[in-house]
Amino acid sequence: MPTRAPDLDDVTRLAPHLASETGPAPSVSRLLPPLPRSISTRVVATLLLALLAALALVHHRAWLAVQADLATLARSQGLAGPDLAEVTTRMRREGDPTDARVVLAARLFDLEVASREPGSPASAERLLATRELAREALRAEPASWQAAMLLGAAVSLERARSRDPRIYSLAKDWERPLTVAGELAPAEMQPRRLLAAAYLEVWPALTPEKRAKVEALLRDAFLEPHTFERLYEPWVTIAGSLDRAATLLPDQPLTWKRLATTALGRKSWSEFAALSGRSRASLRQSLEHDLALAATAVERGDLPGARRQYSAVLAAAPVDAEFLPIVETALGRLPPGPADEAQVRAAEAWLGWALPLCLVRDCPFAGPAMGRLASLAGSMLRGGEAAFAALAADDRARADLLERRSDEVWSEPWAPFLTYKAKLEAARKEIPAARATLLTVHRAFRDRLAWRTLAERLAAVGVVPGPPLARASWEAADWWFDQGASRLDLLPARPATALWLELPEAARSEALLEVQWDGHALPPLVVAAGATSVRLPIAVTPGAGSATIPAEPHLLEVRVRAGDLRPATRVRLE
Repeated sequence: MPTRAPDLDDVTRLAPHLASETGPAPSVSRLLPPLPRSISTRVVATLLLALLAALALVHHRAWLAVQADLATLARSQGLAGPDLAEVTTRMRREGDPTDARVVLAARLFDLEVASREPGSPASAERLLATRELAREALRAEPASWQAAMLLGAAVSLERARSRDPRIYSLAKDWERPLTVAGELAPAEMQPRRLLAAAYLEVWPALTPEKRAKVEALLRDAFLEPHTFERLYEPWVTIAGSLDRAATLLPDQPLTWKRLATTALGRKSWSEFAALSGRSRASLRQSLEHDLALAATAVERGDLPGARRQYSAVLAAAPVDAEFLPIVETALGRLPPGPADEAQVRAAEAWLGWALPLCLVRDCPFAGPAMGRLASLAGSMLRGGEAAFAALAADDRARADLLERRSDEVWSEPWAPFLTYKAKLEAARKEIPAARATLLTVHRAFRDRLAWRTLAERLAAVGVVPGPPLARASWEAADWWFDQGASRLDLLPARPATALWLELPEAARSEALLEVQWDGHALPPLVVAAGATSVRLPIAVTPGAGSATIPAEPHLLEVRVRAGDLRPATRVRLE
């Protein structure tokens, strides 16, 4: 009979006997027939895969639940439309509940910082939600610098807005998280910027030693544009004087422009004048640097980048002779392409500044630059302006075409073009043509200096001369107005150290004037309350002209920047 394999009961009965006679009993695994290795591995692998699948399913369902809860919270805090979709996508992309909470907390905090109603119940709810989301994230991941930063920032802002005294008594509640966030992420500037903002809220309670450390934080924080905008007003209020405020602000055009605007709002005219000068100097340096960057972009072949840089230069440059070389360089190097809105506005402004100077004196821009300005302004120019710009750009063919196509050449808007056309014809010794063109100019324009000067020069061929052009005073009727500016073209009869503006009535309050002389901006001019005249410190020289017109013409432009003041009725040489 075949031998039966021992079963477990047999092994159990024999074990004591085997142990007494032969030593320790053999293991059960050695007595049982071994299972095939392939079968055991397959079973274990299957069980592991099933377990992993179950865990993944549980995790996925939990993650979906967290996403749903966070999306509901986002909607309850006012997020909707594209903003909600963006936040939801970013949270889903993180793939982790802790990181998703940080994403939502950051978005809610940004909304709250930019809120126009910081004291509303909705605002308080957003800050509370930000704080709790950051706290939950920090519990789950204590090393999260973003969670620590948002927790401290939310607590500080919440207590500051509600005037909670704990912002002073329990400063550690916001100071410690923000400090830890900076320690966890030493390369990140945001924790230190938010810490600086929090310290501004408790500035009166800081010791002199602490303030010195906070000032270092503020100096770095102001380098970031959004932080600058958020902290500028609180810091200027704390600093007291604008000079003191400027010590921590970066030396850049935005800083000086904002400080000048603040001085203007405070009606501190002397400070405004000084800060305006600093602003112009800083802006000029910045624009020259931008020109160099644009040139480098061209060398690299980055024409779109260069075009954006040159466009920014054109948009930022003040319309003034000091910045003319910079603008002319930008116009000459600007890569071809469609003009954006900023370029169109800049071109219109520069043409509006240049064309009167072309009439009274010489065109400030060279022909190619005038042509580029006209091209950028495009259809925004009216017929007479476009034809004038074409003439100034030495594009006579286009100017003639625009003139032939217009049925309003007889009208007053076309008078500057016709006068300038006659001026150019006279310069080319085309006297009959110049005289004929001059006589077609609208009569309302014939009192202007440009027309009368040309009429004097053409007197030999039949133009009747008018009153003497060179004078020592000018009346209200001599002024003309354009785009918010009062302008006066004048021909001085003698040298003078200044001009006097005699006001039509005493100034009701202090006023601030912006003056340009031949296209050059002068420092802002203060008019005291009750003043009846204003002195312009302009050196007036007759110049070397012809025997008929021995003086040199000038163009005066006056704008009222602040205050209630009407244009001067009379101007006289000192």
